[in-house]
Amino acid sequence: MKVLILGLGINGGGRAASLYFARRDAYEVRVSDVSPRSYFGNVPKELEDLGVKCFFEDKDPKENIRWADLVIKNPAVPTSLPQLSLAKRIANDFSFLFSSPEIKKTKLIAVTGTKGKTTTVSAINHALNELGKDTLICGNIGISAFTVLDEIERRKAEGKARPEYIVMELSSWQIHDTYIALNGHLPHFRMTIFTSKYADHQNSYSNLSEYYDDKLKLFNPDCDAILVNSRNKDFILNHTFGLKKLVKTFPGYYNPFKEKKMELQCAYCALRLLGFSRKDTIRVLSSYKGMPHRIEQVALFNDIMFINDSAATIAEAVNFSMKNISPLPVHLICGGTDKNLKASGMLDALKSAVSISLLAGSFTDHQLIPLLDKNNIKYSGPFTSMKDAFNNAVSRAEEKRDEFRQVQCVLLSPGAASFEYFKNEFDRGTQFKALVKLYTARKSGKKTFPLDA
Repeated sequence: MKVLILGLGINGGGRAASLYFARRDAYEVRVSDVSPRSYFGNVPKELEDLGVKCFFEDKDPKENIRWADLVIKNPAVPTSLPQLSLAKRIANDFSFLFSSPEIKKTKLIAVTGTKGKTTTVSAINHALNELGKDTLICGNIGISAFTVLDEIERRKAEGKARPEYIVMELSSWQIHDTYIALNGHLPHFRMTIFTSKYADHQNSYSNLSEYYDDKLKLFNPDCDAILVNSRNKDFILNHTFGLKKLVKTFPGYYNPFKEKKMELQCAYCALRLLGFSRKDTIRVLSSYKGMPHRIEQVALFNDIMFINDSAATIAEAVNFSMKNISPLPVHLICGGTDKNLKASGMLDALKSAVSISLLAGSFTDHQLIPLLDKNNIKYSGPFTSMKDAFNNAVSRAEEKRDEFRQVQCVLLSPGAASFEYFKNEFDRGTQFKALVKLYTARKSGKKTFPLDA
């Protein structure tokens, strides 16, 4: 069979799909991507060594699509791409995973929502593993469902047990593509979870209704339980049919994590619905340390705390992060690429920040700066590099620390996408963490390169 991986991407999904098919004799594999070869590091050579033909800067992939018996579409490739009409069959990683007979006895937990998906998946996975349950995770968390399917098939070949649980994070695009590929026949879920509801991705959807409709496709009567943030219960019930008896809400009155992060509140209720005791659930969740790039404490050095919240790509997420850090004085690094969303959702955070260092980008120019000017909020920048924004924020933090003898916080919480000056939000966060490392090394007298090198 001829398989085209349409969109190699930089988060590992295209690579995982290519490897899955290339390692099986029944498939001839090609990769098509609009980006240049240099964008993907050593991945092209790795794939070509396995016989995969790679086509980069392939801005009109119609010939490759015509060639293929099967197109595996990256979620970032728009469904409106005209050339897709030439495809004989379109699928994605989840449609393959859900179609596999090897997962029939595996309990599937699917998590979606605007904010909190990744950390919720991570917390539930951590807890299940701590409770002795064999659990795999995949999805928008950065692990392809092809990677999980490959692992399950390997276990079968070796006579080993399949996982008891698969916990998956599903973006709106992944739900849409999976739903279409499976003709609307999603698998039976042990639990589906809706973490939160905010406006997002309006640079890709024509309106909010389309975005929410894709999320809602995940929720149907063929679930054992549906867990929803209490603020969104009416939204789910008003836009679905026959789910009232299945829907449960978090955090609930007796949630021991009620004053902590939303993701822990949700994970606690999910584990209780799965039948685990209150005592065991509290114990395993109390040992959860969090996810990179999501309110991640990078360092506390010389009375300055550095927090990487680069995965905050919508304005409301910045308010959420600031509330978690309160009452520390915050020197905020924010701004970036426009997703056709309003900046007003982060106004409270902007007002409460001691200083603001702006990252350059379309969101900063068209949304953030006008909002700051309208409310007479001072800011520095915009800066076209993380280094310059970081140095400015640290300088302000040092001034206030020395002036008031009080711990300060430098927070990277952009409230915007990242693609104009960074590969993605993870690259943005990684650059921030590298600068923190350099700063602490330099200040502690360790030999290293200067920050302004």
